[in-house]
Amino acid sequence: MSSLNKMLSLLEFFSIERPVWSPEELLNHSGLSRPTGYRYFKELCDSGLLRRAENGYCLGPRIIEMDYYIRQSDRLLMACRPVMSQLAQETACDVLLATIYGARILAVHQEIGAKSGPLAFGRGRPMPLFRGGGSKVIIASLSMAKHRRLYETHAAEIAQAGLGATFKDFRARMVQIQRDGHVLSVGELDPEAAGAAVPVSSGTSIEPSAMIMVTTRPHFALIDKPMLIERMQNAAQQIEMALTPVSAPPTAGL
Repeated sequence: MSSLNKMLSLLEFFSIERPVWSPEELLNHSGLSRPTGYRYFKELCDSGLLRRAENGYCLGPRIIEMDYYIRQSDRLLMACRPVMSQLAQETACDVLLATIYGARILAVHQEIGAKSGPLAFGRGRPMPLFRGGGSKVIIASLSMAKHRRLYETHAAEIAQAGLGATFKDFRARMVQIQRDGHVLSVGELDPEAAGAAVPVSSGTSIEPSAMIMVTTRPHFALIDKPMLIERMQNAAQQIEMALTPVSAPPTAGL
């Protein structure tokens, strides 16, 4: 691990359960020497990624600033907002956009519907890698090589999630999800919630995303599922079209 990775890995310790860490705790858990650790603490504080708290360190305001830049400039977010807002109004469901980075999947945007219930995994909270419609759709969109690496690392979790006891079974399940083009999920992440997910592609080499609709189980039971999937896939296509560069008309010859 490079020095930069070691320094940035300190940010992984912070969570809702542990928002503040003392210098001694960070040193003990990270295994860093005192001189190296304190140098990293200073650099992270100078950059705004950490800030000093009464009993140690907590996450800094630079992260909020960067989140603002993403919200204002990310092409995928800008394309999805009006489409997802309309879909939430039409269906009364919450609509989320989820994406993957490394081995984490999380919602990066969320629109609230009239039949909204408490969300166990709203914007910003990492979702289970192999449970829930959004995660399954995103994982299914990855290459076979990435499927193999995931299976080698998470075989037990994959089997527990019912996605295959062998790599062959897991791969077949992912291919089937690709062919279906959607996943329905009832009570996987929250016993009181249900929903559906479809893939969203930008048409580039960036990591895949998923549009997720979530609502209460009673409301979901009343929804026409084929109609719901069709509306979601149409919405995904609108987002993808908004992300497609418009080719300039050919210049007339002189």
